[in-house]
Amino acid sequence: MIYGLCLLFGALLFGIAGLFHPMLEGDGAAQLATIAGTGGWRAIHWALLFALPFMYIGLSGVALRHGATAGAAAARGGVRLAAFAFAVWALNILFMAAGGWHLAGAYRVSDTGLTASHAVFVYDMLHPAGLAAERLATFALGLVVYLFSRAMLSGGIYPRWLAWAGFLVAAVAGMVGLVVGESTPNPYYYSQAGVVVWLAATGALTMGRIRA
Repeated sequence: MIYGLCLLFGALLFGIAGLFHPMLEGDGAAQLATIAGTGGWRAIHWALLFALPFMYIGLSGVALRHGATAGAAAARGGVRLAAFAFAVWALNILFMAAGGWHLAGAYRVSDTGLTASHAVFVYDMLHPAGLAAERLATFALGLVVYLFSRAMLSGGIYPRWLAWAGFLVAAVAGMVGLVVGESTPNPYYYSQAGVVVWLAATGALTMGRIRA
């Protein structure tokens, strides 16, 4: 019960915070202006960050449910890879919660002149690393969902439709992470949204009575 609750709560928290996150478009100056103009910027990103450990705890419970099934090995691999995927996933969120916010503050105070130019320069140099982390996380999350879906299909304690839906989500996330470059990050976020929806469904089923 507690594992399913953690997974569902974490996925819902992440999803709701994501809905409030503005789309960052344009050059570095335009993005910093958007960040500076978003009043709940830090609250959004801390909600995203705090959602991650809840989702990981929930996935640990899903793995434990498969301990005595034919899907045990895949579930163990999934929860171990999830630790890596979630850690990488957090990198860009951490940068945006702290560095991005402070750089936007410096830009807002002086949107012209040397201080603003420095803020934009630092943002443009650091943000690509965060987007690279998003790309790697998206690919790794696809593998995580694949492993858990394989465990569900073999273990027989979750509905088969959830496993097949997971395979679709995994294929999309894996392909997006593999082929989409960091200069076009929006597909990462859309495919991550698919992962979060799948996690929410898994959490809800984990809380209730699971039928094969």
